[in-house]
Amino acid sequence: MSRKKETLQQLSEAEHKQVQDLLSQYHTLAQTIRTTEDAQGAESVLQPIIALTEAQQITLLKALGKEQHQDAADLLVALNAFAPNKDARKEARRSLLTLEGHKIQPQWQPPQARPAVVQVNVSNPPRFWKGFVTQSREQGEVQLLLFWEQGYDYTEVRSLSFLLEFWSEGIKEVSVETTGKRRAQDRITELKARLQDVPLVECTLAEGRRLLEEALSVHDWRKLPLPKEYRNNQPLIKKQILEATEAGRDSGATFVYPDMEPQETALHFIGAWSMGDYGLTYDLLSSTCTLLRDATRDEWIEQHRHWADEAKPARIELSFVQEREATQDAIWLPSTAKGASRRKDLEIGWSVELSPTPLSGTLPEMPMGTAVNRETGRHWFWSIFTLVHEKDGWRIQRITDEGARIQGLPVAEIQQQIKEQEEAVDQLARQQSDNIQAFMEELAMRLSKALFYYDALIALLPLDRHPLEAAVGRAMAQGNPERTMVYLDRLLQRFPENHEENLRRIAATEINYAFSPRAETMPERRQHFLDLAENALHEAIELHDSSLNHILLAELFMSEQRNEEAETELEKARGQSPSPQDEATIEASLGAIAMRRERVGDALSHFQRASELDANLPGIWFNIGFAHRLLGHFEKAEQMYQRALQQEPQDIRIYSELIAIHMNRSEKQEAKRIAAEGVRQNPASAHLHALYASVLHELGERKTAQEELERAEMLDPTLEIVQSVRQQFRASKKR
Repeated sequence: MSRKKETLQQLSEAEHKQVQDLLSQYHTLAQTIRTTEDAQGAESVLQPIIALTEAQQITLLKALGKEQHQDAADLLVALNAFAPNKDARKEARRSLLTLEGHKIQPQWQPPQARPAVVQVNVSNPPRFWKGFVTQSREQGEVQLLLFWEQGYDYTEVRSLSFLLEFWSEGIKEVSVETTGKRRAQDRITELKARLQDVPLVECTLAEGRRLLEEALSVHDWRKLPLPKEYRNNQPLIKKQILEATEAGRDSGATFVYPDMEPQETALHFIGAWSMGDYGLTYDLLSSTCTLLRDATRDEWIEQHRHWADEAKPARIELSFVQEREATQDAIWLPSTAKGASRRKDLEIGWSVELSPTPLSGTLPEMPMGTAVNRETGRHWFWSIFTLVHEKDGWRIQRITDEGARIQGLPVAEIQQQIKEQEEAVDQLARQQSDNIQAFMEELAMRLSKALFYYDALIALLPLDRHPLEAAVGRAMAQGNPERTMVYLDRLLQRFPENHEENLRRIAATEINYAFSPRAETMPERRQHFLDLAENALHEAIELHDSSLNHILLAELFMSEQRNEEAETELEKARGQSPSPQDEATIEASLGAIAMRRERVGDALSHFQRASELDANLPGIWFNIGFAHRLLGHFEKAEQMYQRALQQEPQDIRIYSELIAIHMNRSEKQEAKRIAAEGVRQNPASAHLHALYASVLHELGERKTAQEELERAEMLDPTLEIVQSVRQQFRASKKR
């Protein structure tokens, strides 16, 4: 150890106390330093430190290097600039570098009246370096990365990263990071590699600011709080982005993927329109679009958000998308062919739920709903999108309301169109197609178009019941209970014929909708439609106190676990002199209620009585077999299950029960035979493939078992029994 260093470490108690007193004042000294305007003022503030001995100054400077606070950094900059002692200035520089290692940088710059004897590299103020954004605006979401270079010789980079969503969430994620310039460049490279299918393109600070401001406007519109990460960094974001004076040029780039097909552009427009991303809908319009009416982007967004606040668009569904063949001109010209390649017409059948509002009439693109469900608010539309290819890709030039147009056609022409669509459906039904997806798309398109033409016929012939009856059948064939209700409701409102039957039909349709995937995530809506069905059945009973109406009401109550009310309705039905078939249904339903109450013997009696009345009643032999199995009558249960198989070979419950019986008896070969027959009869059943795999595994046929399990996983990997069998396989490997 040198004599000098040894001397510096030896402070008296009084000297040490003096250093500690000044150290406790460094926040105040730094704040005062920042108010000085010249070197003389700064030196005056530093005088208590300059007056210390060299050893005291070195000790104080080292202590400041451990404080990890911006005030310490600012005070060290001042001492490096104005301390007369050379070693003190060097120590100030070393302490500054220590703080820089902890990402603490001075903000104060010393006046340049007198340069420091030993110059320190003071951190430069941040300046915008580069920005990137994913070219994914059409998806309603982009990643925005903005970088500023800073520090000594601009070797450091501070990044602000955002995940922006423009439908309903606004700013989803925010991160702030300071790294070296090389690490920042590596991060950009890594992100580009990870986003292989999404281009990452450069943007200016002005363009990044525009995207951020649009995301912030979502928070204002939706009345959403800003995320915690944004709030924590709000002063920095405000200074570096929102209030930046040198932000560069905003080119107006939309950051929409440029290589979208015409169909993608149109569908993204419809999706954004229903989800509230009206900036995107504007960006997808062509420069010559007839819908704009000289509206600016901000005006378009404001108008549509005001409408959406009242209309509350939700739950969009597509019926069909089809490219319309180009109209043939009388004389072919080369320019015509060239223009056709840069223009496309798409027919789109779609629907969305809307609340009634007069503001719908103010939107130039708003089509007419040819059918409207009064309960859900769903409107069905048929639109034609005309798209043109511009420098940024396919854009929408015009949207034509085809649903409204066809209602102006002559009745005979509409009827001819219906005939053509239905003949096409019949032809499809007769054809054998290997391309199931194409077949289903064509079928959906034909049925949907037929319904739109029926809507036109219903509007033109309001007193004719036959178009409504036909529309009910087509909507049911389409598997669309929500639209079926529209036509049944009109039948009930307009025509007294078959009123009781139509009440039963609409009740059944409402129950079907209540238990459909459409309503499964909306318990209030499900209950509303069950209540509507109950009211319709009560009305049917008032018209005709029949056993059938009571049976239907009882079945509704059973679906809601209202067993006592169901039993009451069944007893009422039994008192109405029911037919043998209706009485069989009554007995089977009473048996089901008894099973719920765990009165298996009573249930078996009801099931047996039902089988005597109607041996072909669906599910009756399985129910008898199941009751016998619960009572321990395994031989009888097997007999009933075998009879059930003859009647309903597609009922997978029967195979499951028989396999279990034979496996419990260690009759594995018979269980294998039944499982094999089950998958032959039901090749799309993941449940049976998993059971078959389990049986094969127990027989030691591991390879075949693995193949069957893989088939089950391809069909439905989330099914509980599929996952259970997979765990069985893994457990056996560990043994």
